[in-house]
Amino acid sequence: MIYHSRAIVLRTVKYGETSLIVDMYTEQKGHQTFIIHSVRKVRAATPPAYLQLLSLVEFVGYHQDHRKIHRIKEVRLEHPWQSIPFDRSKSSVVTCLAEICSKCITTADPHPELFTFLHDSLVEYDMAAEFDRDFMIRFMVSLSQFLGFGLDMSDEIQDGVGFDLLEGQVVRIIPSHDYLMTMNDFQDLRSIMDTGTSGTSNIALETRRRIVDQLVLYFQLHIDSLKELHSLKILRELQ
Repeated sequence: MIYHSRAIVLRTVKYGETSLIVDMYTEQKGHQTFIIHSVRKVRAATPPAYLQLLSLVEFVGYHQDHRKIHRIKEVRLEHPWQSIPFDRSKSSVVTCLAEICSKCITTADPHPELFTFLHDSLVEYDMAAEFDRDFMIRFMVSLSQFLGFGLDMSDEIQDGVGFDLLEGQVVRIIPSHDYLMTMNDFQDLRSIMDTGTSGTSNIALETRRRIVDQLVLYFQLHIDSLKELHSLKILRELQ
């Protein structure tokens, strides 16, 4: 079957001399893997620049239910990046989020609301004139909702001792495990979410890093396939 769809590039792996294996999150068929031939040739029909991490593309592809790897007929950019490839801070965040998405979004079932969230968030991030220091945190909190283990941030318990990362909610009693975000960090996280895209919160870099680390841990506790986040080390070096 030939079909047309928008997609988001999640991961690329070199294959042979000139080809790429590409994981994409497609609007029509969820997470799919494709082989694209002759990408790394001079004057390739599909330039490698089209397949950067989290690139927003449109493609015409071939789909067969019994195959794990599908073929693509043609690819074009749906939204050419305006700033991400030229801003080291933005591109390092995108690299980290691409690794998270590729390991967490694995279903082949379509999810239009999730696709729209990913697509529109990336366009907004790319078009912003200034680097948004809180984008990764807001993105991860929102993504957790779509993946079915969202953080309960609706009400803050006045006498809460912390946010239980296993249960996903504020608790009044210290749990027997160590997966607990302090109330101070949780309040700062709520401040970041409340600020939204209207501005950048006044949260210290050290606190922001700690919140990111705890969100990564939260994902790891709920997603078995997310063992280690290699790109987070690169992000730390560029912050």
